[in-house]
Amino acid sequence: MTDDSLETFLQPLFIQKNVSLAPYNTFRFEHKAQYFAEIDSLDLLTEALRWAKHIDIPVTVIGGGSNLLISDEVLGLVLVNRLMGKTAEVSGDSVLLQVSSGENWHQLVAYTVEHQWYGIENLALIPGTVGAAPVQNIGAYGVEVKDVLTRVQVLDVMSEALEWLTAESCGFAYRDSHFKGLWQGRYIITAVEMQLHCLPSYSLNYGGLKQQIQGEVTLAKVFDAVCAVRQSKLPDPAKLANAGSFFKNPIVNAEQHEELKRRFPNLVSFPFGEAFKLAAGWLIDQSGWKGVIHKGVGVYDKQALVLVNYSEHKADALLELESKIKQSVLDKYGVFLEREPVKLPAVDAMASIVEGGIQ
Repeated sequence: MTDDSLETFLQPLFIQKNVSLAPYNTFRFEHKAQYFAEIDSLDLLTEALRWAKHIDIPVTVIGGGSNLLISDEVLGLVLVNRLMGKTAEVSGDSVLLQVSSGENWHQLVAYTVEHQWYGIENLALIPGTVGAAPVQNIGAYGVEVKDVLTRVQVLDVMSEALEWLTAESCGFAYRDSHFKGLWQGRYIITAVEMQLHCLPSYSLNYGGLKQQIQGEVTLAKVFDAVCAVRQSKLPDPAKLANAGSFFKNPIVNAEQHEELKRRFPNLVSFPFGEAFKLAAGWLIDQSGWKGVIHKGVGVYDKQALVLVNYSEHKADALLELESKIKQSVLDKYGVFLEREPVKLPAVDAMASIVEGGIQ
């Protein structure tokens, strides 16, 4: 089938062609989508998937674009998730909250704080959409979204069936889930269900969060403290293009950790089960990268974990900088850094990805 026939064959009016993705990723890279649509209903989502199947093109679903590295033109159909809505059922001391996947994550956290529902206040100011939260198992200050999730609603790409998956079945791990691996390309997340609490319950022992709160601890104070700490360390994507934390904190076994502590007594690390999680930002900082500018991109001068885009329209310079940082840390510490943002184009020809920012 030729390009011309692809463009006209059963193409719904809401699907556009050759659209720049610059407004839809916080790095603001200008690579284009071959086909593009914003989806605000399950009916439109199903119609778009059927059209893509008819002409045999891949489908990629994105959310807020805040945990996304677009490195080239994206072939096939790119769908931006705009599914909205939320419902809450309060029972005794708990609340069951169902939220559509296109909702803004930080706005949801603020909503729960306003209603005095406890559980996700430590995850304030994480950019992105609700649908991205299970994919990456977003986390901050000792809390991960898996701690509150009960179910995830998905649309099966092949069968078009809508179903609920239990949180236990999703394979949640550190910044990981089956949606990134085993299930990649199979499901599109359409909603999440989480259980929050109506009675005070706090997690304050990570990252010096407790020291940021003066006087009596309240839900609003925890929320404000998390926002203040993040704003002091991380650049606003609306002002300086970035995707939040660019590297995952690497995990090493006890033996490797002991050797690293012997060689580098000031190593910043945290127990992680029987292993240890290293602070990737510290490793990058100590390798001399903090504040470095490479062509039109660089390492943020207040947090070495964040890569920023000053002037580039394409991702080439950022990929070069990423490679240099990885090699430098590997040479000095023997530790491999893994990228956190989702890279597009995806390897899987039928990849369905919902992304979002994490810290």
